[in-house]
Amino acid sequence: MDRTLVGSASQALRRGGGLLLLAFGLSFAVNLLRLTGPIFMILIYDRVLPARSEETLVALFGMVTVFLAAQAVIDYARRRILARFGAQFQERLEVSLLDRAAPGDLLDDRGTKLVSGLDEVDGLRAFFHSASLIAVLDFIWTPMFLFVVFVLDARLGWVCVGGMALVLVLMQLRMGLIGSRADDSDAAGRAVSDLRTQLAVSRRTIRAQAMAAGLKARWLRARQTKRDAAIALKDWTVWFDMLCGAVTLFTRYGVLAVGAWLTLEGQMTIGAMVAATFLVTRVIGPVESFLTELPRIREARANWGRLKKAIDDRLAEPAETPAEEGGNPRARLSLANLAVRNPRSGELILKSVSLDIAPGRMVQIVGGSGKGKTVLAETILGLWRRAGGTILVNGRPLSRLTEDESDRLFGYVPEQPEFVAGTLAENIAHMDPAPDLVRVAAAARRACLHAIVTALPEGYQTRIDAAASSLSRGQRAQMALARAVYHMPRLLILDDPDPMLLEQIPRTLEKTLGQLMQSGGSILILTRKPLAWKQISASHQLDQGRLRPLPSATRIAVVGDAADKPAKAKPGGSVTKLVG
Repeated sequence: MDRTLVGSASQALRRGGGLLLLAFGLSFAVNLLRLTGPIFMILIYDRVLPARSEETLVALFGMVTVFLAAQAVIDYARRRILARFGAQFQERLEVSLLDRAAPGDLLDDRGTKLVSGLDEVDGLRAFFHSASLIAVLDFIWTPMFLFVVFVLDARLGWVCVGGMALVLVLMQLRMGLIGSRADDSDAAGRAVSDLRTQLAVSRRTIRAQAMAAGLKARWLRARQTKRDAAIALKDWTVWFDMLCGAVTLFTRYGVLAVGAWLTLEGQMTIGAMVAATFLVTRVIGPVESFLTELPRIREARANWGRLKKAIDDRLAEPAETPAEEGGNPRARLSLANLAVRNPRSGELILKSVSLDIAPGRMVQIVGGSGKGKTVLAETILGLWRRAGGTILVNGRPLSRLTEDESDRLFGYVPEQPEFVAGTLAENIAHMDPAPDLVRVAAAARRACLHAIVTALPEGYQTRIDAAASSLSRGQRAQMALARAVYHMPRLLILDDPDPMLLEQIPRTLEKTLGQLMQSGGSILILTRKPLAWKQISASHQLDQGRLRPLPSATRIAVVGDAADKPAKAKPGGSVTKLVG
């Protein structure tokens, strides 16, 4: 069991409990100081004006100035304390969750949302220093102002209670009638955002395939839907805001009218009447703010529940075998009865696949297009959910590897390389915030890419988009290889190596793979045609979701003499030289 996660969320709150208590106390002080205005009015109307005392007026105004300044400072202090509490809460939990995230746990299945509690931690951090928590803290002290109104006169207090009840009814109606419209507006906004991303990522395909007209129509329709949804939401929101504002004014005028009648009857002073009118805002305002923030308060509660569940799920997993002291330079990959289903159709893609790759060995799996080679590779990396079977690395379940362990253990060269928008150095160094340029250059040399990069005006600081569209196909394959070998991984997976890569840099590729194997690394090659590399120790055929041994007689040579062939030219351009 991961002891460092036990009760982490509750512990994070308890450790910051002092800050929360201080913020609570400061909220009491802020709201207490807000009585300065009503008391000042009572003294002005009932003491200063009848006595016509200028000295008393000056002294009272000086005191009010000091109290208001203190209120502003204390209010600022409580907001900054809550912000720091939120930051500490996030830091305590986020680092722990990230360090212990399994390889496939950082993003959800669609790759769009952070999981393992990270989004929930960020949401709670935002709540802790937002207007929502301030509204809660102010709402708690609302009875204090209502009590003061009742002290002035019970009839004025009941007028305030009636106003509060009307605001409560209106806010309940608002939440019930606006909820679906808010969801529609959010969905329309996400649709526009998704379409914008689609246009940015696929702009070359859109131009090449003449898709601009259709996408323009989609864009206009999406924008119109978003605009109409936003207007409909705003119409209802403004309507209820106006009604609540009218109720607040009506309550103030009601208190003023009742107070005036009581004054005429000699049952109340003018100062008390004016002070009660002022206090209406302090009674109804916090209630209205609290009800307005109620959806965000509920969202924070839901985030807390999901966070605790994520931690509980993490603790419910079986205990892992501790890693060897100092790390293990060798790695053994074992698959046993591995099964994977298509998430849409439910059909089995992989059926009872078993494989064992010992340290220092190279294994190839041959299979045609659509036979499941990429699914097998990505399942080993933790990107697909297993329907059955186990994946062990040195006897440890794959799910027990942290993201950092997985990053340094596996190297992956996908069939269709994708990157992260940034510099070449950042991509090769796995987006390390402080990449080691010596190691980056060494990785590039292993992929015969160093000379190509250094010939660029900005070298390794050259920026690329997610598709690396400024690079040729062969250069993208070399980039993917350099990225894969940056950490000199213990398990290197090559998914259908690019033919241009095999033809242009076979000697360098074999040398790189040989060095990795000599250091105890293992290599898994998934290819459509068998390779005749002498380092290959075992060959398998993947067909109909099952593995079977591949006879050595079926292997064909695809490297060697091709090294001297000229590079292929890009369409409409000059020959691209790949040898670095």
